[in-house]
Amino acid sequence: MRAALILAMLAPLSASAEQTISHRLMAQTFSLTDTNVQARIWSDQVPEMLKFRKYLQSTPGGADKPLVGVVYTTSFKAEGKQIVVSVISNNCANAGGVPNLLFCPTRVASLSGGKLEVLGHIPDLLVTVSEADAPQNARKATIAIYNPQTHQITFANVDGNERTELSQMVVVR
Repeated sequence: MRAALILAMLAPLSASAEQTISHRLMAQTFSLTDTNVQARIWSDQVPEMLKFRKYLQSTPGGADKPLVGVVYTTSFKAEGKQIVVSVISNNCANAGGVPNLLFCPTRVASLSGGKLEVLGHIPDLLVTVSEADAPQNARKATIAIYNPQTHQITFANVDGNERTELSQMVVVR
């Protein structure tokens, strides 16, 4: 009888437990001259990126080069905030000659009421970049996973049916 009562009390708790949420990172351009979320997340790198893009515009045939940067990004609604994962394509390093994989700077930020706070910085996240702007069913992708029970964002790379969990994680507070 006691066991049945304990199980009956625990059932609603386990049924209401929040599930992890996974989103793949998608390529997105952002203006280097506006105060958009991505430019705010990477505000320390935007001036150098803007300088380089203006240089490209000054070269023959470069007048049509837009003043934009590229990120691989996704976001989650968590703990009353928008959590943004942003992987900037600027300053990525080759992953030992492996095609479509780069080590890139990554930041996780929270946005609430217009206030932006960078929660974590990963200097060298291994990301798949070849199909980042392909449809959701692309065979290669980097995904971000939010676990509401541990308040952590973790990452994985997917190549076909093979999934590789990455060791980096950021705590969402």
